[in-house]
Amino acid sequence: MPIGIVLAAYGTLFPPALATYDQIRKAYERIFPGSPVRLAITSHLMRKRLQENLGIRVQSLSAALEELCNQGNESVVVQSLKIVPGEEFHQVAALVQGWKGTKPAFSRLEIGLPLLSDLPDCRRVSSLLPAFCSGPAYRRDPEKEAVLLVGHGTGHPADALYSLMSMVLKKGHKNVFLGTMEGFASLAELLPELKSSGVKIVRLLPFLLVAGGHAENDIFGQSPLSWKCTLEKEGYEVVVDRHGLGERREIVSLFLEHTRNALKKMENESHDQ
Repeated sequence: MPIGIVLAAYGTLFPPALATYDQIRKAYERIFPGSPVRLAITSHLMRKRLQENLGIRVQSLSAALEELCNQGNESVVVQSLKIVPGEEFHQVAALVQGWKGTKPAFSRLEIGLPLLSDLPDCRRVSSLLPAFCSGPAYRRDPEKEAVLLVGHGTGHPADALYSLMSMVLKKGHKNVFLGTMEGFASLAELLPELKSSGVKIVRLLPFLLVAGGHAENDIFGQSPLSWKCTLEKEGYEVVVDRHGLGERREIVSLFLEHTRNALKKMENESHDQ
């Protein structure tokens, strides 16, 4: 029986961002032909609003696991689509652990880690930056243009991974900064460093899986408190890039790598038994 895969995402109400989840699912179906791949939205509020506002019904993680179980899948990987292993990731991990103890129909059940879990992850993401900050028709001049990546941030200790990612980016690239909306570092904390760089142009990119409500409102929105408007008030020319990380095949390849690592872990555990 093929190994089942559940892609566990927080969710979004922004239709173009929903399409990103579908693209990731299709990438998994190409790489794992024959394996059933399910998308699960972990936020109850998001599932409720998707149903009420858009008429879209999406499975919860428990429902997706139940379906795969009923279909006879004995081995399943739950791949987290989070950026860092914060509180929501640990809730998913706890649910998976609970299924391990109460659902003997699954002989093997493992979780794939988020995009950033350690220093090697940060280095891999940093190495990909040129792939989506330049192209045939565009080449960034780091003396004139800074790149500012904007993540979500979290009150969980995993927020420290954003700081680690920021340091790796600074070591590998000139005038590349990473800030967060709800963690460290905020835009206010980044502005002095940005000013000292001497650049006149700032390229804003969401360091988010999908460019949904946070990107459209908090990063690029018309509110005077948005990152774009704040930077413009500081005198910068702002160039926006509305692509979420999940739209970039290089980033999806890193999630696929975490899934393969989870599969290897399952195989090693089965050999040890």
